[in-house]
Amino acid sequence: MTHKKLFAISLGILGVVVILFSTGSSVLTYNLFGIPAGNLIIWIGFIAIQLAVFSFHKGFKASNSVVGKLIRNLMRILIGISILWFGIAYILSGNIGFNFSWEASGYLGSPKASILYWKIIYVLVVAPVVLMISYSLLLYFERLKDTK
Repeated sequence: MTHKKLFAISLGILGVVVILFSTGSSVLTYNLFGIPAGNLIIWIGFIAIQLAVFSFHKGFKASNSVVGKLIRNLMRILIGISILWFGIAYILSGNIGFNFSWEASGYLGSPKASILYWKIIYVLVVAPVVLMISYSLLLYFERLKDTK
């Protein structure tokens, strides 16, 4: 699959996910095999945002600098984390609804675990945007250096 196709598909999926969540669609409350559809949809959205950013920069292969390679590897790690997110969320919450409770005994399912859960979500949303901007600036300065 080409980067253009992957980008278009990922952006389309991301658009649907954003629309569903911003409108509070009733689709999010449906149960699919006992799993809330909203959990599955957001999981697909996390994967889509990583793939959209990765394919937008064509795999982050334009720069051979150390920083460029670091950004490329960080994006690969983010793609891996987004793929594993559903399992991580299940382990942290202790249930398929990803609900946390003050009554939880131990760490799993507790409010402390929910802090880590939300931090992972923030990273999966913010980090690809930061890496995309950083990589764009890196390419700009590399090209600026090459023209002098």
